[in-house]
Amino acid sequence: MEFFETVEKRYTHKERFLNEPVPREHLEAIAHAGLAAPSGCNAQSVSLIIIDDPSVLDKLRGIATSAGLDTVRAVIAVMTDPTTQTNDTNYEKEDYSAAVENMLLAATALGYASVWLDGILIDRKAQQEYLRVLGAPESFHLPTILPIGKPDGAGMRRIKRPYSERLSYNQFKF
Repeated sequence: MEFFETVEKRYTHKERFLNEPVPREHLEAIAHAGLAAPSGCNAQSVSLIIIDDPSVLDKLRGIATSAGLDTVRAVIAVMTDPTTQTNDTNYEKEDYSAAVENMLLAATALGYASVWLDGILIDRKAQQEYLRVLGAPESFHLPTILPIGKPDGAGMRRIKRPYSERLSYNQFKF
């Protein structure tokens, strides 16, 4: 799929997924795209865990539910290390945001859908429970989980405001 077509086709899939496994090589390609993202001062604070084991997925579902998590056969957990900083500046948010966008585009290019699941992780206790299930250090942050799968249906796409309302040249003109 051509890059700009991929950008246009990407959407946030908040519905059910088909009960189909995602090949590991596709999950690895998506994860590699995430880890290839830019990183503030090259701090590389992002770590990823590919989860395709049904028993681990069931444990994650037992902590909090969401349509995106309930039916998917694979997820990628996006973790950050808050101790990774350069010149007293922490780039966790920038790093994981860039990594997630790369992975969302890679998933779309491979014919999958995904959603940036962070609402279920706002509760620090739930986040700590996810980290425990994943065997990650409690000092790490888990800002989002990306379910990866084939959508069960077309999926709702939100309407974007016209670019003319959001794009100007040389000065703010809205």
